[in-house]
Amino acid sequence: MSLLSDIAVPIAKLVNMKKYKEKDFLNPRRDTDFLNKKNFDKSLAIDEQFIDEYQILTVFSEKSCNRHIIFLHGGAYVMRAVRGHKNIIEKLVKKYHLKVTFIDYPLAPENTVEKAHKVVMGAYRKIIKKYKDDEFYLFGDSSGGGLALAFLQRLKEEKQLPFPEKTVLMSPWVDVSMTNEEIEEFAEKDPLLPLNGLIVTGKQFAGELDVKDPLISPIYGNMDNLGEIFLIFGTNEILYPDCLKLSDMLEIAVGTSVEIKIGENLCHDWILAPLKETEETIDEIGKFFLK
Repeated sequence: MSLLSDIAVPIAKLVNMKKYKEKDFLNPRRDTDFLNKKNFDKSLAIDEQFIDEYQILTVFSEKSCNRHIIFLHGGAYVMRAVRGHKNIIEKLVKKYHLKVTFIDYPLAPENTVEKAHKVVMGAYRKIIKKYKDDEFYLFGDSSGGGLALAFLQRLKEEKQLPFPEKTVLMSPWVDVSMTNEEIEEFAEKDPLLPLNGLIVTGKQFAGELDVKDPLISPIYGNMDNLGEIFLIFGTNEILYPDCLKLSDMLEIAVGTSVEIKIGENLCHDWILAPLKETEETIDEIGKFFLK
C-alpha cells in the first residue's frame, strides 16, 4: 500500500494540478495532441491505424514480447489523453518490453458511449487480426477504466474473440450515476474532480441510455469470469466509495480474481502525476502483466 506523507495540502498543489470546474467539462479542449506518433521516443516503433477516423496507435520496440495491452485513457469521457498517458505507455514498452495499443475513442459531448463501444470493438478486431500471435490485456484509467470494465463484460459474451485474461483498472469510474450516498464525503477530499461536473458528463456520455446501464456503469454488470484484475485507487478520491464497492464485488465473483492496491492519502488517478508513488505503481502494473 502506497503512502505519501501526511497530505494536508491537496496533492494537486504539489504537482501543479488544479481542481477541475464544471465549465472545464462543459467546454473540453480539442486542440491537444499528446499522443501524436511524432511525440514518442524515437527508439520506439509506432504503428498507426484508424477506424472511423479515430486513431489506433501501437507502440513497441525490438525487444517487445507478445504480451499486448489495449489502453483506454481517462478524462471524464470528455477530455483527450494527456502527457502522463504517453509517459506510461513509453515506460511499459521500454522497461517491461510490452506492446501497447492506444485507442483514441470517441468522446462526449460530440458522441455517446454506444459510439465509443462501437469504435473500441472495431479497433479490437483490427488489432487481434494484425497481431494474431499476441496475448491481449486491458488497461484503463479513470473513465477509461470504466470503459475497459464494460468492454471486458461485453467481450465475455463474444465467444469468438480472444478474451483478455488480465485487466488493470486505475481509479475506474464505474458508476456515472454518482448516486452512492458516501460520495459527498469524499467529494470534499478529492482535489481534482468536481461532483457536478461528473454528473453532467456522465449523462452526456450515456446519451439515451439510463446512467445505470452496465454499458456505461459496469458496476451494475456481471463480475463473473473476468479473469485477473488489478484494481488501484486512492483514499482521497471522489470515486473511492464506488471503487471499494467494486473491490467487494470482484472478490466474491466466480471465475474472477482481484489484486487490490489502495493508495493512502492519494488522489484520483495519481499515476498521471510526477510522484514517487507513480513510478512504483507503474512498475507494479508492468510486473502484473508479465507474471
